[in-house]
Amino acid sequence: MSQLGNDLRVDFVEALEEVSTLMSMAYEQLGQVPEDHALAQAGLHNGIEIVLDYVDHHEAGLAFEHLLYMIDEPSLVVSEKCMAILDRIAKSLEMPYTRCKNSPT
Repeated sequence: MSQLGNDLRVDFVEALEEVSTLMSMAYEQLGQVPEDHALAQAGLHNGIEIVLDYVDHHEAGLAFEHLLYMIDEPSLVVSEKCMAILDRIAKSLEMPYTRCKNSPT
C-alpha cells in the first residue's frame, strides 16, 4: 500500500473510532431499535466493517460516502477533530464534501 493509502487508512480508522463510539452510545440509549428509526437502516450497525472493507479493496471513495452516511443518517454530532479528518479525507480523494449536517460550525 502506498504512503497515501496508509495515511488515508489511518484517517478512516481515526474517524471511525469516534463515529463508532457515538453510534454505540446512540444504540445503548435507544435500547430496542424500532424498524422505522434512523438507526435501523442497513449498514449502520456494521458500518465499521463496511468502510474498512471498501478501504482495503481500494474503494476509498465508497468508504468515504459510507462513513458520511453513518454520520448523517442517525444525525451524529462529531467533534471538530473528526471534521478535520473528514476534510482531509475529502481532499486526499479530491471528492466534493460539505460538512455533515449536525457538525459544529
